[in-house]
Amino acid sequence: MRINGKVVALSIVSLALGATAAQAQERDETKMNQLSARPIDDQDILMKKALWRRVDLNEKQNLPMFSKNNEITRYLLEAAKAGLLDAYVNDSCVTKLTPEELHKKLLIPNQVAGLSAEEIAAGFGQPAASDGGWGDAPKKEEIKKEETVDDGWGTPVKKDTKKTAVVEDDGWGTPVKKAPKKGAKAAAAPAEAPVDTVVAPDPFDQQLAAITTEEEFFPDQLSLLEIKEDWIFDKKRSRPYFDIQTVTIMLPADQNTSTGLEIPIASFKYKDLDRLFRSDPKKYIWYNTVNSAQHKNLADAFDLRLFYGRITKYSNPMDKSFIDIYKGEKQGLIKSLQYEQELLELESSMWEY
Repeated sequence: MRINGKVVALSIVSLALGATAAQAQERDETKMNQLSARPIDDQDILMKKALWRRVDLNEKQNLPMFSKNNEITRYLLEAAKAGLLDAYVNDSCVTKLTPEELHKKLLIPNQVAGLSAEEIAAGFGQPAASDGGWGDAPKKEEIKKEETVDDGWGTPVKKDTKKTAVVEDDGWGTPVKKAPKKGAKAAAAPAEAPVDTVVAPDPFDQQLAAITTEEEFFPDQLSLLEIKEDWIFDKKRSRPYFDIQTVTIMLPADQNTSTGLEIPIASFKYKDLDRLFRSDPKKYIWYNTVNSAQHKNLADAFDLRLFYGRITKYSNPMDKSFIDIYKGEKQGLIKSLQYEQELLELESSMWEY
């Protein structure tokens, strides 16, 4: 039976096309954002902007994330201490925080027992020098004071330190000298005063005292988050997406008594948070104030954009925030709201093409 040459050629072409199609369906993950929970292929991104949002958990819209004993900051810190989450120094998520470093960042300022290394090196905590500042040890002046005895009339009389014979009364008021017996032993020397012994402090007690005085911030005191996200317009699906990259716990300025500035404590990858929140939907809840039977999971709350965060910075060459660019908090707030509206107008203008 002869095989038609056209059939063979068509078979080869179909196999080649099938292999090409299978290869085209494979996605190169190296070209995708490694911090994204749902990465978008770089070839499908028409426009992209990085945004930083300041989320105040005490605001009314954000209170469901900050309900009593269900604070999102409590969940993040507990998971980081238990080893379920990796904490990082900043939102670049390159350098990890050790549990000791995280504990040090959570300590309340001016509450740690003892002095820092810089204070000890500066001389604090050392006893005052008694050498007059010249390095010479002072000489001890030994001054012998004469002992005096009160004679009963208020007049001090010098006490005779010489040995006197022991006298006894003979019953007629005339003191008679008592002759010492032969072979009697000499009077016993006066007993020396007991010397006070200095007991060294117990190292365990010192360590226990240091631990009890080191207090961390409570989760309800850490009421500030910074969210870094990418605003992406996907040309394949013709719609914008907010792709959250990292979530950072910030120390509020009113809680930072040492400097009065907002400082970052720990940063987390959002894709790690998404995995943590979905691992136990009934624990990590977004509190529904309208219907307590319909609490949502925190991961769903982020996907549905149920929080509010004001834009504080966007990607720019100088890496400056709105306050730094426009030299003032009021102008920075106005420009932040204007930038939010510009993003909405940009989205609507995309549909004209």
